[in-house]
Amino acid sequence: AITNENRSKFIADGKMYDAIADLCQSAAQEIMAEACDLVWVTVCDGKGGGLSARLDSQSSNLSSDPKSVREWPRDDEGNIIVLEPIRALVGRCKSGNENQAKDTFLVSTGKGKVSAGIFSRQHLLTTGLEPSTALPLLREARSRGMNCVVIDPNARGDRVGMDTFQVSVRSLFQQECSAEVEDAIIPASSDGHIYVLAHSAAGGQLVRYLLDKNQGTLLPRIRSITFTDSTHSVQWLKKHPNISSLIQSSRALYVRSANPMRDDGWENAQPGDECDKDHFWSHRFGKIKTVW
Repeated sequence: AITNENRSKFIADGKMYDAIADLCQSAAQEIMAEACDLVWVTVCDGKGGGLSARLDSQSSNLSSDPKSVREWPRDDEGNIIVLEPIRALVGRCKSGNENQAKDTFLVSTGKGKVSAGIFSRQHLLTTGLEPSTALPLLREARSRGMNCVVIDPNARGDRVGMDTFQVSVRSLFQQECSAEVEDAIIPASSDGHIYVLAHSAAGGQLVRYLLDKNQGTLLPRIRSITFTDSTHSVQWLKKHPNISSLIQSSRALYVRSANPMRDDGWENAQPGDECDKDHFWSHRFGKIKTVW
């Protein structure tokens, strides 16, 4: 078996690591899709099509999408640039349930080279599928009858991760739009609650997205948010008490990874134990319940 200790003997750093990690991520995504009855939906195909393009023709609100995610982007000389597609895993629509209101479990992963539903490439290679992906959480959500949406903010590189997050969430959750996608449950067509898992940089992206005055229709639908090692700060929200109160209420949870260099006594803690919070932590994240 490949472990963290012997990984470099079998998988060299650099291009080999990236290639094998990409293959493992693709395989993991197909397993998640099959096990949780999910289908791929194209938000932007990078060359003039996709869900975002459909919605653009229905709503003028999408005209403010950043340049990095607009369809048919052009360079400084006016030449068309074909970009990587932006896709998301979405629950499969079953016959007879098209108009049924469903709660939605939204998963967004962190910054870097991880793709939709993958939390860590290193753990995927050395630890296993369930610890490194959203698979156990998606299974639980589906067992409760929830729709699932897994977006990929890194689809076009982490430098434009916020832009990709924005167009993905807007295209999939914007209530004014009524685009239909075959075999997929698009949350925009449902009035159900939204439960969010935002990992690492996705936490900051979510809070920044909610700060946009045009996203007021999304906030009332959010029932709960779980941040895992998030990068947001409550200091961004001094003028937005409605958002600040949500992410510090009993409807929000922060799950924190232990850092042996920073956290004294971390080895005695069990997963789910509440963390002690110092002044710095409280200044940045507020009163949110924080657990290991």
